[in-house]
Formats: sequence, structure tokens, C-alpha cells
Amino acid sequence: MAVDLRLDEPPVRETRTRSIVTYNGSLKDLTKQGCDGCLKNKNRCFTTGTYCSHLTAITSVLGLPDTLVVDHAPIGCCGVEMIFSGGYSLNQPGPGGEYRDNVRMFTTKFTESDTVFGAAEKLKSTVRGAFERHHPKEIYIATSCTSAIIGEDVGAVAAEMTEELGIPVTMLGAAGMRSKLWSTGFDAFFHSTGKARFKAPEKKEDTIIYAGFASIAQETVAPIFKKLGLDMLFLTAGSTIEDYERASQARVSFGQCDVDDSYILSYLEQNYGVKYFHIHQPNGGIGFERFMRDLGAYLKKEETVEEIIAEEREKYAAKIDALRPLLAGKTALVALGSGYVFEMVRMLKELGMEAVHAVSYHYDPLTDASPDRNARTPVADVRELDMDVSVSVSNAQQMEVYLAVKKYKPDIVITRAHGAGCWAAKVGVPCLDPGLGINIVGYRGLYLFADALAASFRNTAVFDAMKARYQSPFTEAFEALPPTRFYDKS
Repeated sequence: MAVDLRLDEPPVRETRTRSIVTYNGSLKDLTKQGCDGCLKNKNRCFTTGTYCSHLTAITSVLGLPDTLVVDHAPIGCCGVEMIFSGGYSLNQPGPGGEYRDNVRMFTTKFTESDTVFGAAEKLKSTVRGAFERHHPKEIYIATSCTSAIIGEDVGAVAAEMTEELGIPVTMLGAAGMRSKLWSTGFDAFFHSTGKARFKAPEKKEDTIIYAGFASIAQETVAPIFKKLGLDMLFLTAGSTIEDYERASQARVSFGQCDVDDSYILSYLEQNYGVKYFHIHQPNGGIGFERFMRDLGAYLKKEETVEEIIAEEREKYAAKIDALRPLLAGKTALVALGSGYVFEMVRMLKELGMEAVHAVSYHYDPLTDASPDRNARTPVADVRELDMDVSVSVSNAQQMEVYLAVKKYKPDIVITRAHGAGCWAAKVGVPCLDPGLGINIVGYRGLYLFADALAASFRNTAVFDAMKARYQSPFTEAFEALPPTRFYDKS
């Protein structure tokens, strides 16, 4: 589906990429059903707490310099943003390595009266007050479930305030009820920032775009692309307006995963001819080699790419081999977003470990980049590497993950951000946040991953102590349930 930034907000992933949040089976079956167009979502008779696209959309925007957000929502929607953003947006360096000292967020503090009579004038007043206090270069007005339910025309307010204040005031479509997938918030972030910031190219530059959460560890990857004559340009939570304005002039692009960035990078390819590489992600050794060969073929620099691959492989081969005996035969359960979970499965196999189960927080049969259902990294891994693994799809349903840990009894749980590690630790299973983005790119990323795994196995004292003291809050009947117990029978 072509990406259209003229819309107020992007179509939700359930319709645009046919995303699902409930499944149990194998990776081969999951990708086959996705490619055949017959992958159907299921409902649950019980669901545990998760979080929504409102969080991901606003958190991403809050990291942008010279920007502020007005949240057109009840104050409860705003509270969790500030807690999360303190640990996320403020820890994302800009392209020059600089860090911000605060995030700027205002709320209209929706009340009962506002839901009856509307709050457009209140919203305008809040935007004016925010502008007078901070004089930002741009403002984003975030919608919410409440403003969407009453039909508040936030787009019209944004247009009026743009004219009045003389800066871009853009609607950020962050109504969580629109989608069951928090990743829809990433689309909303890039949709709004692209609308506010993109410009038609004046010229073409020898740059490669990286889109993702952050540019952390850029100094380790930028020299690799420099050997191909490419400078890196970042579209992240720390990027400037000028970075976005240059994006249309880039030659090629890639991102941390096609969940986070396929929407915006597909737009740049479709409208400005910026070639988007997405079928092979450059994570770990195998992923890096496939990605670099794709890039080298496009740039007609195959010999240079082979030299880069050989150099990177040699640089880390001995370090990785030294860790293999500590990892051989170990098992892991991986619980991550769908853009990373199967990358980790592949990297574990590179290190001689086995993934006994993978929990994907959702799954997209399609991407924005192509109508071809084969154009997904998991599909490529199944077809090129004959990769398979037991899989469930779950939008951070922690009770299901808890039951999966008890069922598969892994030596370690690899997860981040969504609480699965807490339940693993309670029952004495070590848990590891693998890091994301540039940190896991290439043979360096594979070595860092292997080193972190080995460190986790060397010292399990904390997890042993937690297991010794853990008392299950659940009944014996619940503890005996299969992880799929809460799937509807239909």
C-alpha cells in the first residue's frame, strides 16, 4: 500500500499490513500462512494489561529537539508518558551525540464537561500557552481515545494554530483505541514528522539513512558505510528538522526493523527514489553479510563489500569462538517485537544455541515497502536458511509468557521492555535485554550478544535467590494451564 502523508493519520496496521496479535504454531507455518494471505487473527477470552499506540507515538516525538507535544487527552494518558520518556527520550542522543535535559509536554486535561461540550478552545489556549513559554520550532497535537470518541477536529485546530503562530503545528494521530498494536504509534510518529518536515530534494547526496529509536553506537557502523562512500543520516527520536529535510536527498536507506521504520522509509522510496533495503536485516554475522551484499550489488561495489565482510568477520571471529563453549547446547525463549524476535532466533543459532520458543508481540504478513508477501525478513530466513522455531504471537500478554516459560523451561529468556523478564526472573530463569538497533548490527553485534549471554550464564546468583524465595500468587489450576488457554475457540 502506498504511503500517503496527506492523510491526517496513517491507516492502522490491522488493515494496512494485515497484522495479527494472536497465534500459536511454528515459524514456517506462520510465514506460509502470511504469504498465502490466509493468516487470521484470533480473539482472547481474557487479556492482561498491555499498552497502546498513544504511548509509542508521543514518546517518540518527545525526543525531538526544538519540539513540544500538546496531549489532547485526560491527564492519566499523560502521566505514563512522562515516566517512560524520562528513561527513553532523554537517553536518545542526537546525530551529533548531544543529549536533551528535559522533555516538553502539555496536556489539555480532558474533563467530563469537555467530553460533552468539546474542548477545541481549550486546546487552542493550551497550544498558545505552550508556545509562549518555550517558543519551539514546531508543535505536535496528540489525539487520544477521548478526543477521537467525541469527534474533535484536531486537524482543523492544528491548521488554524499553524497560521496564527507561524510555525508548523501538526496533528499526531495517537488515539490508542484505533489499533490493538502499539507499533501503530511508530507509524503515527513518522507520519506526522514526515508531514511537518520533509522537503523535495534539491540534489542527491551520497548518504544512507538509518531510521529507528536512536543513533546509539553510530560510531561503530558509520565507518563501514564510509568505505562505500556513504555518510549516515539518522531519522530517530533525536533527529533535527534539518535531518528530515535532507532525507529526500539520500541514495539508500535501512532501519532497525520493518516494524518501526517501513512506513517512513517506504514513503521516501515511493516518492523520492531513496532505495530501501528491508528484506535482509544486518543483524549478526549472517544478516550483515546478506544485507551488505544486497547493498553492494545496488551500488555496484561488490568487491569493496566482500573486503568489508572479510575484515569484520576476522576482527571478531576469535572473540566469538572463545565464547561458543559457554553457549553450546543452551536453550532460550525469546520474547520481543516482531521486527527483532526472529533476528534473535537466527543469531542464537549462529552461536550454537537453540531457541525453544519465540513470542512475537505481533506479526505483519505485509510491509509498506512492497505488496509482495515474501518481502519479510522472517520469510527470507525460512526460505534461505530453512529456519524454524515454535512461535506464539501475543501483544505482551504476560500470563501467557509466564506459562510459556514454565512449559519450555529455557536456560535463559531474551526480552525487553514488556515485562516478560520479570516473570522469568521470579522462577529463577536468567533474563537478558539484548539491546536493539545498531548495537546488534554485524559481527560486532553478534560478539556483544554472545558476551552478554555468557555473562548471564556465568553468574546466576540473583536468579537463584529469587527462585528460592518465590511464592506463586496463582492457583495450582492456573499453573497447569497451557499458554494458549485464553484463545477463543472460534
